[in-house]
Amino acid sequence: MHQTLQRDPLFFNPDYHELIGLIYDGISSQEGFLPFLKRFIEVFNGHSGSFAIYDTQSNTPIGAWIINIPEHALTFYIEHVSHQDALIETALSVREQHGPRFVASNLDIENVENVRETTRAQEWLESFGANEAAGAIAYSSGNYLNFFGIQRAIGQPDFTREELAIFDLFLPHINRAVELYTRMSDLSLSNFPERSALDRMQQGILICDSAFKVAFKNHKAEEIIANNPSLHVSPEGLLSCRDKSFSHELVLGISAAVNNAANTEASSDKVLCYRQGKQNLTIIISPLSAESSDSDQSSPRGGAMISLYDWANRPQIRPEVLQRFFGLSRSESTVSALLLSGQSPADIAAELNRSRETVKSHLQSIYRKTNTNRQGELVALLAASVGLA
Repeated sequence: MHQTLQRDPLFFNPDYHELIGLIYDGISSQEGFLPFLKRFIEVFNGHSGSFAIYDTQSNTPIGAWIINIPEHALTFYIEHVSHQDALIETALSVREQHGPRFVASNLDIENVENVRETTRAQEWLESFGANEAAGAIAYSSGNYLNFFGIQRAIGQPDFTREELAIFDLFLPHINRAVELYTRMSDLSLSNFPERSALDRMQQGILICDSAFKVAFKNHKAEEIIANNPSLHVSPEGLLSCRDKSFSHELVLGISAAVNNAANTEASSDKVLCYRQGKQNLTIIISPLSAESSDSDQSSPRGGAMISLYDWANRPQIRPEVLQRFFGLSRSESTVSALLLSGQSPADIAAELNRSRETVKSHLQSIYRKTNTNRQGELVALLAASVGLA
């Protein structure tokens, strides 16, 4: 099948586009980059392969995906080959001189038979039926490094320069995907459920990295964005809105949250309300702190968590329910219900014909009774308490 890829323009080749999609799916998929690795091996007539992301500071993998390499072979590799892997050393050298490129054992390692013998690489490859290998350092930044390798079986054709040139076309996409994956790993989610739990939540959750780009969105966020055409995540990962004024507020809110998280500054959530036709959204932007390593202080850290509440597709909340749950006064429960319907404090003041200071006073009392400190926390608590989140 790889010959078809060589013959046809890649832009029109469905295998190419499928593989690109699987690369970016790996950022947030529970299977990680395993589907991409499996399909890559199928398309390019491989026998086995590995895709690993290492934290070089702690010398541990933060993600590793393996196809057709049995456990006994992995153990042998770790004990006897890993510290002198000529293919990885060659890939590192080529990257330093020419940028990320694929290298192959049959093309780029001098005296390859002797090297294999002395490093025991031949013994390792033969232990699971492999022969030649190709690989690349697709990503290297700070203390993170990604190596992507593929092996051919005994009796299969050797790798060619033409094939490696095609493999190289995937490297910019792998680089970007691994960068986002490592940023997701850096983000401190200690105050929030893990990814699988985020996917089960009934509120939309998006996580932006330090470049303000969406690195993760749960299933509910995808549903809300699909149902609200004004919201859009661009191919570059930027969240925006068709309403230019609101989009500007959105960008400023994300930027402020990321910067506050990176500088470990205390800050309140940014709460935005978007109402246009049938669309009725509350968007809460919160700083999401990240730990930075001592060796990478210059790299920006931190991110933002964005919570999406789509009130247009929620049942209407009766104030008496909130009054009973939290011991609120009638006025406080009315303010809370309006807040849950997607209205801002200014909207609530106008609807109730009250001053903004009066609404603010009610909110302060509600904070005390619900043991919350910020509007974002309050909305999340109220929504969860009445079965909305």
